[in-house]
Amino acid sequence: MRDLFFCPERWEPDPMVTTNIAKEVQVRNFRGTTVTAWQLSDWWQSWTAIESKIPIEKGWLEPGAEYRFCFWLNGGENDRRDEVCELEIYGDAWEERLRFKLNREQTKPILEKNGWLLFGIPFTAPDAGEFLTFRFVAAGAVCTVAGIPDMDMAACEALPPDERSFEHPQRHNIVFPHGWPEDDIVVLKARGKKLEIRRKTLTFGVLAAGAAIGLAALLGHRGKKRK
Repeated sequence: MRDLFFCPERWEPDPMVTTNIAKEVQVRNFRGTTVTAWQLSDWWQSWTAIESKIPIEKGWLEPGAEYRFCFWLNGGENDRRDEVCELEIYGDAWEERLRFKLNREQTKPILEKNGWLLFGIPFTAPDAGEFLTFRFVAAGAVCTVAGIPDMDMAACEALPPDERSFEHPQRHNIVFPHGWPEDDIVVLKARGKKLEIRRKTLTFGVLAAGAAIGLAALLGHRGKKRK
């Protein structure tokens, strides 16, 4: 599998989107160094999209070859849970696009470092066509997309990931109902159910269970006690 990298200079706002709020900015990346990135949308519902068209030809995207599209992402979340933060990949037909939702851990990142999420999105270049379009879409929350330093994915993947923090709203199924927590209670959400739990009892082990079978079992056990 070959790597295709996000390069800010090859992207531009989608001219068909009239509400676009997208701009190139200088930000501090996961290493604390200043890099050029694209910032999308705002905290309201300003639908925003940026796009890049990559030719399907030798030296660009080889027809039929397998790739992963690599980038760092920050943000794309709000406490209303109505935001949009997606990557789209498509050829001649937008209706047949691949869609990757990048918020709420609906597409699993490789790791998180200093608040930035590292993604490697897999795709296969089509056997025919002139180009593939890559499109980031955002609304309802600010998100920032940056490239991979020196196009070295191995160095990024070798980074020690952040430990889970319970002091701020998270990008998984832990939700602080009022934003930054003012008390010791958080809410776990899964399969349409809620469970309040004291933050000091919430460990990484509980998180792992919450992401799989354990939380469902925990919620089911609590439901039986209520009967």
